[in-house]
Amino acid sequence: MLRPAAEGSRRLALASLIAALTAAPGLAQRVSWDAALDAAVDDDQVSTLERLEVQGDKLERHIYEGNLDLVRTENDAQPYNIIGRDLIQRSGATTVEDLLRQQLTMTTQFESSDNSPGGWTGSSSRFSLRGMGAAQTLVLVNGRRVAGVGSRGTAEGSDQADLNGIPLSAIERIEVLPASASAIYGSGALGGVINVVLRRGYSGHEANARYETTDDGHAAISTYNLTSSFQLEQGRTQVLLSTQFQDTEPLYGHQRNFQVRGRERQLANNREAIYVPEGITGDPPAGALVNIRSANGSPLFGPGSSHFTHIPVGYRGWKLDGLQPLIDNQGTYNLDLARGALNSFSGDIVLIGRVRAKSLNFGVSRDMTEKFRLFLDSGWSESVQKDVSTYYTARVATLAASSPNNPFGQDVRITYPARHIDRETSPTSYSTNRQKRAALGFEWELPRDWRLVGDYSWSYSFVDRTYRRQYGTPTFAQAVNAGIVDLLRDTTSFETLIDPYSNLPHTTTKAWQSESTVRAAGPVATWYAGDITLASGAEHRELRSAGFPDYTTPRPPPTYRRQQIDSLYVETTVPLVAPEQGIPVLHAFDVQMAWRHERFDVETAGNKFDTTVPTFGLRWLPVRGLMLRSSYGKGFRVPTYSQLADPTLSTTTSQVNDPRRGGEVSDIYTLSGGNPGLSPETSRNFNVGIVWTPEALSGLRLSVDWYKIEKKNNLTTLGAQAILDQEAIFPDRVIRDPAAAGDPYGVGPITQINTYAMNMLKMETAGIDIGARYLWQAGGAGDFDLAVNATLTDYYRNQTTLNAPLIDWVGVPSNDGPLDSRINSTLNWHRKQWSAGWSAQYYDSYDINPTSTAAILSQGGIRVASQTYHDAFVRYRLPQRHGILAGVELTLGAKNVFDKAPPVDMSRSRYYSTFGDPRMRRFYVNVKKTF
Repeated sequence: MLRPAAEGSRRLALASLIAALTAAPGLAQRVSWDAALDAAVDDDQVSTLERLEVQGDKLERHIYEGNLDLVRTENDAQPYNIIGRDLIQRSGATTVEDLLRQQLTMTTQFESSDNSPGGWTGSSSRFSLRGMGAAQTLVLVNGRRVAGVGSRGTAEGSDQADLNGIPLSAIERIEVLPASASAIYGSGALGGVINVVLRRGYSGHEANARYETTDDGHAAISTYNLTSSFQLEQGRTQVLLSTQFQDTEPLYGHQRNFQVRGRERQLANNREAIYVPEGITGDPPAGALVNIRSANGSPLFGPGSSHFTHIPVGYRGWKLDGLQPLIDNQGTYNLDLARGALNSFSGDIVLIGRVRAKSLNFGVSRDMTEKFRLFLDSGWSESVQKDVSTYYTARVATLAASSPNNPFGQDVRITYPARHIDRETSPTSYSTNRQKRAALGFEWELPRDWRLVGDYSWSYSFVDRTYRRQYGTPTFAQAVNAGIVDLLRDTTSFETLIDPYSNLPHTTTKAWQSESTVRAAGPVATWYAGDITLASGAEHRELRSAGFPDYTTPRPPPTYRRQQIDSLYVETTVPLVAPEQGIPVLHAFDVQMAWRHERFDVETAGNKFDTTVPTFGLRWLPVRGLMLRSSYGKGFRVPTYSQLADPTLSTTTSQVNDPRRGGEVSDIYTLSGGNPGLSPETSRNFNVGIVWTPEALSGLRLSVDWYKIEKKNNLTTLGAQAILDQEAIFPDRVIRDPAAAGDPYGVGPITQINTYAMNMLKMETAGIDIGARYLWQAGGAGDFDLAVNATLTDYYRNQTTLNAPLIDWVGVPSNDGPLDSRINSTLNWHRKQWSAGWSAQYYDSYDINPTSTAAILSQGGIRVASQTYHDAFVRYRLPQRHGILAGVELTLGAKNVFDKAPPVDMSRSRYYSTFGDPRMRRFYVNVKKTF
């Protein structure tokens, strides 16, 4: 949908108003936010890492500190979001995906791995920043890339790593940059970067036991973790160990009313979707009993009779019980919620999958000298997700008129429930995810405040899904028509064997990544405004994968893929004005610049690429306490293996209408698939922002950042007819025979059209991020911390065909569009041993995809209602004087306090908005012991 111009003007006016309010005079030195927050909420006695502070008389940056990337902060020239340990602990989240969906207003992932069980990637996390998609949102661990999770036998270099395998207790902070930043991070960082930084510098031991369940006792989550850090050799060697086990129980459809609620909405607004009129081809709806409909909508029992009916309970079949029970039920369906597997309206459908996950993280570092340190960082995780297997092609069966079991004399369509007790094998499908990673390296403090860091890292990702599907001869359809499988009886009362007509294939994907990296950082010169700092690095990365899609036994040969990447990176900060100079309205000013050159060798596709991209940023402090910032960056993503594969020629023809030959119908072959001539997708990003900490209200921080991302060279494919209609633009893709002598059209007939992938489309998005935080130390009443963050998306425009106008998809999440607005707010209180907090997440209303006409009719309109969810917790920590109980901390919490159900969304398979959690209200208790 194209958004009216007034909508953008309204957002621009809002941004201008906020900017005007935050540009008021009366500024002073800002407080040290990390120090203040640690003083207020230092529950764990954990030393925090140093951060950049726009504080006093200088702009300062620290380097590495156990993270292969520079330490990023919310006061950089680029608009980073930092989620620290304190916020992680207060969030009530159980996984990294749960945490980021809750805390980030610029993430647009419509579904989580929790509420979309049965997918090809199992329980692995997925993130999309700014609506750019998972393949264009880069995920790092300690600043390093790790092997991504592939799908259905295919692994690509752009696959995201699984972060759900990392325990929240092992994380120090998460740095999020929602902007194109390939100059800093490399390929794939078009929508942004998420960097998970693990704990370091922690000394002590921490054990956690947590139990969470819904208020009606379903979908319980049990979590147990231990984090231990200790020193050896008088502190020269430090060891960190973190392990976790988590068990998530399933939630089934019959434990919530979403499906029943959705069907009621459908009956009220789009009754013909259930009761397809006579004379029209259609299927009967699924229900708790067998429903029957004539395939073409003609009367089932002769002239004047209805074209549909359903089988009553206990019906043994027409040969035993006759047709009268079916005649008595004509004109009615059973619309109750079914039980069993092979039914699209079953209460046994899994809303939240059963997941058992375990992980182990181990790190050790040793100071070989005062300046030289060796380190090892490693991790392992495994999760197994279970869901009910339903092979979709068996949900509706056709009983042919020629079948000896068909008394109707015409083709009929049948929906039916199938009992689990009739299954010869378990109805459970499994998805297994396994990740391993290790990095061995050194940190060397050099003279003149330089630091050199180098490492070799290796990572491995494995995902396997086992599921049931139809196969071979005799097929299920043949068995139905032969009467071997009798669906014209009550399948809830009598045996219906379906497993002999299915098999249990696997799809396995493996990916490996190795990387050698060396980086250095320090001051290159000192001049009038301070130190000019430089960070630089060189990397060599190799990616390999092997896939086995949809196999049984024996396993076929895998599809191997391999590519190598070499890169050079430089980042510098140049101070231009220092506070000591005393220049009015120019308290401090610095410029940050970065460049990266990457060369790709996709060996299995025979392609090579190289590209160089920059990033520029500046920070200006007119006075102490007020910072204006701006940045510009470029991003890129190389084509995948599949997109670079050689195209293949079709073995059958398809028809097109040739406009240059008077609309003549032509049978043509197509050359489709990959294209070795593709070039990388590219983007550029603009950010302008303001950060203000006013003296008049000590403890307040306000920020407003405007962003814009423009992307071009988007990869796409066009159909044969679309290319033919634009032959003047794609002359090399339409292959014709020579025109015969005297041919009135002047061009010969078409023989082939090349539809393989091409670079041609573009997209753009813009909006505003707003942040406000107030830390109030109220003396004897304790300390209060109030924060509000919002993302207001102005537009999200995509081009679907060449030369077509861009279409605005803001507020259409099914088409990757961000919501118009997302708002998060938190209020936390701390006094002595007591802490408490309240948080809220707001999701704006949104549109169903305009092309989903049936869903819109059933919804009763295109709009899905907005939703707000509230969480709360209270925490008490026993004082040290309690002996063995010293360091014990008890947390009681509630999620979705008001038990708000996700709104109806008839475009989703379970009829509810997947921004919400189907578990609804949950309570949790957490016991932590530090020692």
